Amino acid sequence: MAPAPVMIRFFRLVLAVMVLAIVALLSAVTTMHFAIHGAEVQVPDLAGLTIAEAVRKTANEGLNLSVDNKYYSADLPAGRVLSQSPAPGTVVRREWRMRVTESLGPQRVTIPDVVGQPERVAAIEARRLGLELEETSQMPWTTAPPGTVIAQNP
Repeated sequence: MAPAPVMIRFFRLVLAVMVLAIVALLSAVTTMHFAIHGAEVQVPDLAGLTIAEAVRKTANEGLNLSVDNKYYSADLPAGRVLSQSPAPGTVVRREWRMRVTESLGPQRVTIPDVVGQPERVAAIEARRLGLELEETSQMPWTTAPPGTVIAQNP
């Protein structure tokens, strides 16, 4: 009868070792999960924010923001975020570098004085500057040859 208590103690020892191994494995898996996923954040939507607002918003999430490019935009005033990378909603690690494009606002050009020039030359000059002619009118003018610009607005 002596062997039975020894076997029971042996199985209890094996069971205790197995329980400790399972607890250690679960602990390691949980620690790895938090180490990998605990440092992840979702990228916020920065479109239309001022650069200062975008810097604050990304800093609160633990992200690094840099302005990569600046482009003219007819839709957004100067100093606003035109586009961003990575896209909003993307999951990234903290300290990730975010890149934004800043709006320079609408492009401004000086309207050339085309009065006295032939209509074709005036139209080419306007298009070269990125301007579009809204409408042109023809009217006879005794002191100007036909096809000559006699007035402009603006």
